[in-house]
Amino acid sequence: MKKHTLKISLLALLMAVTLVLGASCSLIFPNESCTHENVGRGTCVAPGKCTACGEAVGELGDHVYRGEVTYPDCVNGGFTKYTCEACGDFYKDAFTDPVGHNFGDWIFTKDPTDTEDGEMYRECSVCHIRETDTVPAHVHTLTDGAAQPVTCTADGWDAYEYCTQCKFTTRVIIKATGHSWGAYTSNGDSTHTRVCQNDPSHVATDPCSGGDVSGSELPTCDFCHAKYDFAVREGNSSYGYHALGSYATYGKGMQSLYKDMTRACEQFYTSEEDLVLGKEGYYIIGRFELGNYSLNLDAGSAVWKVFYVSSPVYYWLDAKIVTIGDTLLLTVADDYARAIDRRAADTAISAMTAECDLLIKDGMTDLEKAVTITAYIVENMEYAYKSDGETPEDDMWAHCMAGFAMRGYGVCEAYAKSFMYLCLLNGVDCRMGSGYAGGEAHAWNYVKLGSEWYGADITWTDNSGSRAVYDKFGLSGASIFADHTQHSSTVLGGDFMYAPPSLSAKDIELTALYKNGDYIGLYKSIDEAFAVMNDANAEYEIKIGYYGFFVGSPTHTVKAAVTPSVKKLTITGRNEYVGEGNLDNNSIITFSSQIKLGSDVEMKNLHLLVNDGVGPCAIDLAGHTLTLGGDSVYMDNRVVGSAVTSALVVATTDIAYVYGGVDIYRLVTGEVGI
Repeated sequence: MKKHTLKISLLALLMAVTLVLGASCSLIFPNESCTHENVGRGTCVAPGKCTACGEAVGELGDHVYRGEVTYPDCVNGGFTKYTCEACGDFYKDAFTDPVGHNFGDWIFTKDPTDTEDGEMYRECSVCHIRETDTVPAHVHTLTDGAAQPVTCTADGWDAYEYCTQCKFTTRVIIKATGHSWGAYTSNGDSTHTRVCQNDPSHVATDPCSGGDVSGSELPTCDFCHAKYDFAVREGNSSYGYHALGSYATYGKGMQSLYKDMTRACEQFYTSEEDLVLGKEGYYIIGRFELGNYSLNLDAGSAVWKVFYVSSPVYYWLDAKIVTIGDTLLLTVADDYARAIDRRAADTAISAMTAECDLLIKDGMTDLEKAVTITAYIVENMEYAYKSDGETPEDDMWAHCMAGFAMRGYGVCEAYAKSFMYLCLLNGVDCRMGSGYAGGEAHAWNYVKLGSEWYGADITWTDNSGSRAVYDKFGLSGASIFADHTQHSSTVLGGDFMYAPPSLSAKDIELTALYKNGDYIGLYKSIDEAFAVMNDANAEYEIKIGYYGFFVGSPTHTVKAAVTPSVKKLTITGRNEYVGEGNLDNNSIITFSSQIKLGSDVEMKNLHLLVNDGVGPCAIDLAGHTLTLGGDSVYMDNRVVGSAVTSALVVATTDIAYVYGGVDIYRLVTGEVGI
């Protein structure tokens, strides 16, 4: 299905305040005619019945599907099969690509000689299939490779040798040790901490959980065995609860109401009962007299709003504030009043979670996890429109992660809640933002990557077919708030929203780093990648403009004045052919001052801007070779190099231009436009 360029949902349900003044109840006697005011929901094979007289007068209901996941393997894709419990109808959805083989290093079974070919194989660690190849005749030219220490989360190896002419290596991978956690120790603030016995610098602090949270007594944590005041279910955020406590007038009362709403949801969370429509016309799981918390209607509505956006696990919550006088009602959406519907949604959400977990690898950084989760959502989710293809869907399923898990559709609220839920499950701190974007009500996220917070609009990231475009991911405060306006954190009521975290001053510019052909990691900028290139004998490659096949930042800024001193550095951008007579749409790198090469460098599919703020500067070859490769390279700067070893090699398949001129000792091959 074709994606639309702009996807802004109406959070009308999210911000609507329904004030119910009262309702009456009438009994139906045998000699009276029933008006069939309250008709229960039917199934796909039986109509709904009137709750007053029992007559079958409703329409047939929807299918109730349960999902069964077939997970992908190395060569076969995965999918979820949804089967209706009532009639047996089924369909398959949520297709995923094969995960691909996870090959190790090549193992030589026969070394080549100067006259005879060698043989080698490598084996997939998952399915153990072997791939074989021949090694052209030559004598190994061995070079030392540096040791990589093993950590709890990263593989390592001892010092080794590798051949510069083939794939021969003596490197033996030593698997990451994994954390060896000690026992949890209570911090006395409803959190507990544990320390890794392999590396004491690895410390994990988590909220207390478990115990009986439904009663009036403080529960006992299942892990540190201390009494604790409050904790949220895994996948929900506790930030909103703590943020409410900062309000001098209502803080204590708002937190008390928040806790009681959590208890009500926890009691309902495992319920196998169908809800009965209350006399007020809602499926009610909690009634809260605001006066008992010393709160007025606006303060109570603010608590509901924060609770709602912080609790994606409670997908069945109705997306409207319902009050009767000074009583706040916590209600469940019609779609999920029946236990069978909730169990079907639970099954689909569990399958979604497991499917995403397969993509999260041990040792991933928070940045890599967030990028992977974003890609998973974008690949598997479509924006939900009504039948006209233009109006955002306003049914409740489209506003929660159950819509994503069961149907693969949702509006911005479902995108934001799914991202938040999957991030929190994988240890990445994430919150939801709500307000306006592009003149419409909208939802987005704030995500903590490393030590800094960033804005992320997953809905707008999903704007190019089935791949993520990360121009709306990892945004600085200035970037996210240039076109997003957050609801007020000072004016209480249904449009209230906690203040956003302090966001980074710089956008993330996704940069993938490889060493001797092996993936090393994903970094926030080229400068960060430069900082870890510490092996002078290694060949490094930086890939920008995409991550895998996902489109990344279009522009990268480099502050370094000298490239790393390594064996060779390749910087590869992303090329899009525009058309005859036009410049290709290449990845852009802006150097903030004159740049000097610290080694031989090859640049592919790039548009380079070397500028100190005054005017174009030069790239100084400093006795090294600069190769222009890929499809095309455009340079708005000069290239200089007076040493006899300075060389410019033009190896592009299409065109290379140096608009600032070339003043070097030698132009080795090719032609360059100047």
